[in-house]
Amino acid sequence: MGKPPEIRVRAEAARRVASGRLWLTRRDLLKVPEIGPGEEVRLLSPEGFFLARGYFNPQSRIPVRIYSREDHPLDRHFLSGALRRALALRQRLYAGEEAFRLVHAEGDGLPGLTVDVYGRAAVVQISTAGMERVREEVLWALKEVLAPEAVILRNDLPVRKEEGLSLYTEVAYGRLSGPLEVRLDGLRFLVDPLRGQKTGFFLDQRENRRFIARLSRDLVVLDLFAYTGAFGLYALSGGARRVFAVERSAEALALAEENARLNGYSQRFFPIQGRVEEFLREAPDAQLVILDPPAFIKSERAREAGRRKYAEVNRLALSALREGFFFTSSCSRFLSAEDLLSLVRRAARGRPLRLLFRHFQAPDHPENPAHPETLYLKGFTFVSG
Repeated sequence: MGKPPEIRVRAEAARRVASGRLWLTRRDLLKVPEIGPGEEVRLLSPEGFFLARGYFNPQSRIPVRIYSREDHPLDRHFLSGALRRALALRQRLYAGEEAFRLVHAEGDGLPGLTVDVYGRAAVVQISTAGMERVREEVLWALKEVLAPEAVILRNDLPVRKEEGLSLYTEVAYGRLSGPLEVRLDGLRFLVDPLRGQKTGFFLDQRENRRFIARLSRDLVVLDLFAYTGAFGLYALSGGARRVFAVERSAEALALAEENARLNGYSQRFFPIQGRVEEFLREAPDAQLVILDPPAFIKSERAREAGRRKYAEVNRLALSALREGFFFTSSCSRFLSAEDLLSLVRRAARGRPLRLLFRHFQAPDHPENPAHPETLYLKGFTFVSG
C-alpha cells in the first residue's frame, strides 16, 4: 500500500499541529486536495517536512482531523495500540469498575471515535467519515483488546450529517435486545444502549454524583432532568429523606423507577413525568436541588436562545430552594464555566450564594489542552442560607 496523499499546511497551522491541535480548517491548507471523504493524508510543513497523519473530508467544516504525529496508517495495529493505552488508563482510574468511557475522541487522540463500556458490552459512536471508513478495523481492535460479548454502534449522531454519513443504530456483533444492568459505586443501574440517550448513560457525571451523595443525608432532593435517576439514586445512597425525580421522557422515567426498585429505594423515590419548568412553578421546598439539563446550546447560532433557556431553568430551580444546596451544570461546549457562573449569579437575584465546588467531567473523559472543545462539562455546587 502506497503513501497517502500529502497536504502542505500554512506555517501558523504547522505550529498549532506541533502544539497538539488535531483539527485543521480549509484556510489552514496551502492547497485543498481532490480526494474522497475519509481518506488518509500526510500533513507537511510549507517546507515539506512531515508533521502528522490524519484523514480528510471535503464536505466537513473541519476537513482535516489528525490522529497521529507519527507516520502510521490508521489500521488495526495502530487502533489496537491506542485502545490498549486507553484501557490501561481507565483501569488505573477506575480499577475493578465495570462501566467507564474507554475512548473520548480528541481527548484520547482519536477524533471521531467514542467508546463507552457497560460490563461486557461496548457502545461505539463514530462521528466522522475518516473513522467510518475504518469501522471494521475499529471493531477488530475492540475485540482484540476488550473482548466484549456485544458491540453496539450508536451512529445516530446528527453531526454525522455534516460528514455526509447516514444515521443508524445496530448491534455489530453479539446479542442485545434491551437494557443491561451495571453497577457503579455499589448501585445498580439499567442502561439501554439501543434506545437511551447518547450511549445509554451519562458516565461523565460520575464524580459529581459522588459529591452529591456526600451532601444528601436527611435532605429533600429535587433531581431535575433526571433521565434514568442516577443523581437521585446517589442522593438516596447518601441518606436523602426523599427524592423527586422530574423527567419529560416516559421511557427514561420508567427506567429510573426500575432503578430505584433495584436498589431498594422505591419508598423514597418519587418519579414525576413532565416539563421541569412547569414542575418548578409549584415545586415542594427542597434542601438540595440538582439541575442537570441537556445541552441547550448545540451550535454557535443557538447561543443566545440557549443562554436564555439556561437562565430560566436556573432561576426557577433556585426559587424551589430556601436554604440548602444547589448543584447546576451544563454539558454544552458553547457555554463556558464563567458564563454559567454569571447566569447563576443573575438568576439568584441578590440571594447570597456561597460557591462550594467547581465540577467537571470525570477523568475517563480526558481533556486535550490543545482542544478546549474536549472540556465540555462544567458545573457548580452552591450553598444558600
